[in-house]
Amino acid sequence: MDHDSAQTPPRRPFRWAGLILPVLILLALVAGVVANPALRSLFADALGRIDPRAVAVTLPVQLVAILVCTAAQQALKVGIPFRSSFIARITRDAGHNLLIFPPGLGEAIGARVVVLLGGRGRSAVALRVLDVAAEVIGEIPYMVLAGTVLWGWWHRGGPVQTGPVQTGSVQGGGHVALWLLGAVIVVVLGWRLWRGSDHHLRWRASRMGRRVMAEIHLMKRELKRQRTGMPLAIVLHIIGWGLSGVQVWLAAKVMGVELPLFGALAIESAATSARVILFFVPGGLGMQEAGAVFAGLAVGIEPATALAFSLVLRLRDVCFGVALLWWPWLEYRRGSARRG
Repeated sequence: MDHDSAQTPPRRPFRWAGLILPVLILLALVAGVVANPALRSLFADALGRIDPRAVAVTLPVQLVAILVCTAAQQALKVGIPFRSSFIARITRDAGHNLLIFPPGLGEAIGARVVVLLGGRGRSAVALRVLDVAAEVIGEIPYMVLAGTVLWGWWHRGGPVQTGPVQTGSVQGGGHVALWLLGAVIVVVLGWRLWRGSDHHLRWRASRMGRRVMAEIHLMKRELKRQRTGMPLAIVLHIIGWGLSGVQVWLAAKVMGVELPLFGALAIESAATSARVILFFVPGGLGMQEAGAVFAGLAVGIEPATALAFSLVLRLRDVCFGVALLWWPWLEYRRGSARRG
């Protein structure tokens, strides 16, 4: 047997190790909903309130939001034309919203599509890093809005007593949030312990570790080149996030719900903020919905209706998910060109 191959550790277990925590979290969320009659009733009620026209009215506004986010990508010097950048963006969004396993697959798809459309590999990775950073920074004003609304609601007297179904749902969501907070603490502590371990030092000294550190150095240079467009990208992402609130407002009008634009922004901000903060939850499943329910209570919307708004946004994402087909088609085209 070859000595080097005998010393090489198996790789397959490490490929799947990153899925363990997200799968456990997802199973815990599903079990929590199934085991809680109040949550089951709430979801059934919310599904019954969805109007297909409410989904349809969000689609053109979401298209404008994607165009705005594409302009944010272009501000980061992606290196491809706007049309190609739009394809990369809409494909990335589709993968991010639909392909929740493994975590981060949407970002990987977005970087890959940039390369398939003529961008450079390291530039595509740097683009995704900076674009995600710009998105998160652009969400901060809406996080503040959601936090202010929720804090004011809680300070005025705590959860609204709207009946046994809604109260049980709020309590169930609180228990899930505590479990997720504990999981975050465990992951952070584990990471810090590993960083200070001898194993980490040996890895840095290995050939693979040196190659990774060299690549990080080159990536920092690419990030420095692209980040000059960050201010404009952040402003454009702020506009893009605001358009999501407009979609909730339009959906409420179609569903016959009296909801001012401020309330719609608060609901969407809380839903998206929960998804951004708890990014390790696959697809933000349950987190987006919990944020919408809490914010709905804060602005006077009953939980089933607020949950229906969140599900409308999920259905909107499913409609735009057809854009994911661009990825295999581009891979096929690249392969055909090579064979030719």
